[in-house]
Amino acid sequence: MILNIANFFRAFARFGTILLGFTMVSIAIFTGAIKYGITIENILRNLPNALPWFLLLLTLLLAWEYELLGGIVMILLGLGGIYYLQSSLHASQTEIYLMWAIISLAVSFILSWSIRQMYELSYT
Repeated sequence: MILNIANFFRAFARFGTILLGFTMVSIAIFTGAIKYGITIENILRNLPNALPWFLLLLTLLLAWEYELLGGIVMILLGLGGIYYLQSSLHASQTEIYLMWAIISLAVSFILSWSIRQMYELSYT
């Protein structure tokens, strides 16, 4: 029963991060390219807009193997994003909500790890 809860948090965090990361990479690349025409050159020109989301996906790879470390790094990414967006003049409330979503996914990784650790300690 306890491991089912840990598995839920793990699956929620993994697939939520995949969904958020790939969606935002696609949006970041193609919204700027649509303005000038979707060509390989315009897509490559918009790749820097997607770098933060690629960083999130790289953090997911870390969290996939090391949930605690990946969750901590993901929380730092979310908090750094909130700080950057709060100090930016172009921030929208939607972007702030996306950073909070990243933080909640990171907390799910940490909860999954902590539940598994408590389970192992109680049955060894």
